Amino acid sequence: MKKVNILKYILILLLSSPLGAGGRLFAHIGSAGVVHEGKAGNYSVQIYVEPPDVIPGTAKVSVMVDGNDIKSVKMSPIYYWTGDEGSPRSDEGVMTEAGKYEGKIWLMENGAASVKVVIEGARGKGEVLIPIAALSTAQRQLPSSLGWILAGLALLLVSIMTTIIGASTGDSLLKVGESENNSTKKRRIVGSTIGASFCGLLLFGGNMWWNAETADYQRNIYRPYTATSNISFRDGQRILNFKIDSSSVKGRSMSFIIPDHGKLMHMFLVKEGTMEVFAHLHPSRKDTLTFEAPLPNMPAGKYLIFADVLRYHSLQNTITDTVEIPQTQKVNVLPMLTGDSDDTFVVTNAMNKKANSEIDESITICGSPGVKTKLQDGSCIVWEEKPNQKLMAGKVYDLKFSVLAPDGKPAELQTYLGMMGHAAVIKDDGSVYIHLHPNGTYSSTAVQVLQKRIDETSNKRPNLNSAKRFRDSVDNVLAKLQTMTEAERDKLLMGNMKHESNGHHGGQVTFPYAFPKAGHYRVWLQVKREGKILTGVFDANVI
Repeated sequence: MKKVNILKYILILLLSSPLGAGGRLFAHIGSAGVVHEGKAGNYSVQIYVEPPDVIPGTAKVSVMVDGNDIKSVKMSPIYYWTGDEGSPRSDEGVMTEAGKYEGKIWLMENGAASVKVVIEGARGKGEVLIPIAALSTAQRQLPSSLGWILAGLALLLVSIMTTIIGASTGDSLLKVGESENNSTKKRRIVGSTIGASFCGLLLFGGNMWWNAETADYQRNIYRPYTATSNISFRDGQRILNFKIDSSSVKGRSMSFIIPDHGKLMHMFLVKEGTMEVFAHLHPSRKDTLTFEAPLPNMPAGKYLIFADVLRYHSLQNTITDTVEIPQTQKVNVLPMLTGDSDDTFVVTNAMNKKANSEIDESITICGSPGVKTKLQDGSCIVWEEKPNQKLMAGKVYDLKFSVLAPDGKPAELQTYLGMMGHAAVIKDDGSVYIHLHPNGTYSSTAVQVLQKRIDETSNKRPNLNSAKRFRDSVDNVLAKLQTMTEAERDKLLMGNMKHESNGHHGGQVTFPYAFPKAGHYRVWLQVKREGKILTGVFDANVI
């Protein structure tokens, strides 16, 4: 089989294979923790992984599992490049309370990785794979007090070593009862000088080694992609041009990105400050670094941009930027570009401000926990949380939403981009962003990539000799998806995944998430009903 066909096969497999037990990989800003909720065999689990910000380092893993028939909960790291065969042995979690097991696993190398959790009990064996990013994102600073202590100890050791060497070449050679003479003093001085020089060379070599290690670590610190955005006009219509800066790529070729939920890029635009406008777009690729999307009829203003892309080895990146969107120009008689069929936008009231009574019917009212809020098609949505509830930072919550049809009965939801719902959570200052799915805070495609890698019988790396061939194969898969009907595409993206395993039951969609820090957040929930994509908006106060 030719390489191009192999690549097509792999990509189609990624798009069509069932998601299994797992289902975001790292599409986030400011949310380091990874949450999974679903099934591990016959066990219902909620798993929270806190990766370290320094590699080597330890990741903390917390596993909540139902029932009291559990014999063991084991966890281990699996890297994409080494696969299952090259992984260390698993560590057993310790039960800290009924149904909760905790443990720590070492992550020794930078790169795309996962945590494998294996549960054994009376219901048999179940396992789940959770993608994480094993990336150094920070550098520890040595406390000045500790630095002075270490420097003092080093001087003490040098002086002791110098004294010992000087004495061994001088005083130690004297016979019993013989007094010190000029020759003895000279030998002691020469020995001490040699000892001091030797210690100096050791310190110099150690300092060079330390500086080399520091420089290597700094080179390997994760640096996010950056991009430059601008708005152009085509026949009076606004076009968003999003160009990834080549200087930020540095060997991470953008040719090797793959579709996630059938899209090469998921882009979220939020109006800066007020957060009263939200858009979920799917730009098309014009060249390796350039993406383009016709803008819907959204208001002018300055917008925050969060763009998610997934690289072939399961590592997902969020690229951020800002753009000033101008007013539309006078439209001529030519038909407007429609963009991707799954693009959406919504206008709501400003952050933490109630809508006035004269608000336009086209405005979607921002809701709050426990309050029934209208959606665009006349149905309603409720965030199943106590009214005026203040959420705690660092605690895993099930963000549960119920959608009600206009007659008050639970709505029948359809799949949207292969899932029963999508959500975006953004802090008011833009310092936190995450794209959520019902089964966790990571990409379902990333699980498929890692699982396929584990299932391989060898540790051969994929053939990436031709960036163009890989890119063309991806474009062919995307073109094939566009020729499918909506039902065919949804079926392909869903695979054999059941609704229940995707957080859906009786018009309800649930997203597990832990808000990373205190502050004001806005949550956008997107579901699909009767062929229409609906967006609910909620404000959350986190303490």
